[in-house]
Amino acid sequence: MATTSSHSLAGLAADHRPYLLFGVQGPLEQFRLPEIDSVLQLFQIPHSWPTSPDPLRPYTLIGLRNDDDARKLGSRLVSVKHVWEYWASADSYHQVHDVVQSQECRAKWEPYALDEKCTWKFTTAGHNRTLALPQQVARINRFSYMAFLGPIDLKHPDLEVGLFEEYDENKEWGNKVREARRQLGDEQFEALHRDKGKEKLVESGLIDEEESLRAVWLGRKICDTSRHLIDVFDLKKRAYIGTTSMESEASLLMANQALAAPGKWIYDPFAGTGSMLLTASAFGACTFGSDIDGRQIRGKKTGIRHSAEQYGVWNRILDCYTFDMTQHPWRTGELFDAIVTDPPYGVRAGAKRLGRDEGEREVQPQVIAGRESEGYHHQFHDYVPPSVGWPMEEVISTLITYALYLLRPGGRLVFFLPTDSAVYEDIDIPVVPGLKTISNSPQQFGKWARRLITMEKTTETEGEWRKALEGLDRGIRRQGAKSTWEKEQEAEREQEAQSRKPGHADFNVRYQEGFRQVKDGIKDLLVDDRTAESSSDPNDTQ
Repeated sequence: MATTSSHSLAGLAADHRPYLLFGVQGPLEQFRLPEIDSVLQLFQIPHSWPTSPDPLRPYTLIGLRNDDDARKLGSRLVSVKHVWEYWASADSYHQVHDVVQSQECRAKWEPYALDEKCTWKFTTAGHNRTLALPQQVARINRFSYMAFLGPIDLKHPDLEVGLFEEYDENKEWGNKVREARRQLGDEQFEALHRDKGKEKLVESGLIDEEESLRAVWLGRKICDTSRHLIDVFDLKKRAYIGTTSMESEASLLMANQALAAPGKWIYDPFAGTGSMLLTASAFGACTFGSDIDGRQIRGKKTGIRHSAEQYGVWNRILDCYTFDMTQHPWRTGELFDAIVTDPPYGVRAGAKRLGRDEGEREVQPQVIAGRESEGYHHQFHDYVPPSVGWPMEEVISTLITYALYLLRPGGRLVFFLPTDSAVYEDIDIPVVPGLKTISNSPQQFGKWARRLITMEKTTETEGEWRKALEGLDRGIRRQGAKSTWEKEQEAEREQEAQSRKPGHADFNVRYQEGFRQVKDGIKDLLVDDRTAESSSDPNDTQ
């Protein structure tokens, strides 16, 4: 491929063609690569990476077999806007024109240019730089040598050519515009800016057009993606939401990482208002939800059912039950293909489990007059059993073993984990045999972050993960119970601790021992010296 060394395609497989994924930058940009990997696995799409993907850059090169695989990949992506067939890229416009006019690249676009019936259009966009309409037209005109013979069609073209500029963040750009205003004067600057925008400032030499330009990309559009679903599932348009409802983009990304698809059974143990159930069901999966507070599920005037009917997925939400995860009813494990959830952080809603604070009055069920045959009832129509606070670290550790019990081999656990950015380390992610971490993607909020963790149940260490459940009640730790694996880990740590004593342990004994070793050393040294002297005595004979 004729391209600059900075855009080498050395990693492209022999039977693959390069494609360009036009990604979205923003607070969830770190989620893009895990989502791409998940969709590739979901559809079993063979792929290669021409260059190592960088989550901080909006454009990602990937090698695929053909356009059909590209469309299949794009059909599920949410963090990517469009998929393009890669034609050329370079560090500057001078270089990219050389690449586009090379024989290898010409073979890609020339058949379209020579087809008089092929309708076409150019699309331009800039990353970290806004391109005004006059700038866009000027850039398109630079490729006039491509000389397309067919008519232009801006709405439904047969060919859409994408021209993209990628700039490094330049904090000085605004200062230079202000400096240009100062030099020209407000009146003259406004006249130039009104007529031709920044184009005139570039022509005057006051602003360098390609300053901070990192790359120029050119390609043929293959398809749009499913990013439009973000607007479809927008919370502002949803029939039923709550204070903790997950935003649409994050819930769609979680559904993709859970590999939601027809034939899959997916569970949310902190269902709340059902955001994860809706998006996973929209991708064809059958879903089940539970929550300790049934009022969240039922709502008052509207509930999860109304949102599900709004999106036409009510037939895929098998049911929603009210129960505490630590008192769950599952008598058999390995039921679900994925568990996808957003545990309560204790910020907008605290984590709770069944229990009663010491001294709290117990509400007993009663027999209601005239309904004795029905047995005992609570006097309150919408009775909510008492609950107590549940520390976050216990929530996560319980969720891990709960998922280990309920997931089928190859099933995924997808959940958000809140962390303090100042003290977070990767070792903070819980580790348990049988669940390997697939991805760990942060969304920063200043001093804290939430991390989307994806784990997969493996069968490689089946004996070990079964030990991680031995001693627990179906994945749940009750009254401080510990699994066989945890006990073995604690025993190993205690053994290691005993094998290394601190420097002050048995100090008096070690002190005296040190003196004894010194005395013995001196004694041995004296003996050696006497032996050496006797052996060197001139009166000695052989």
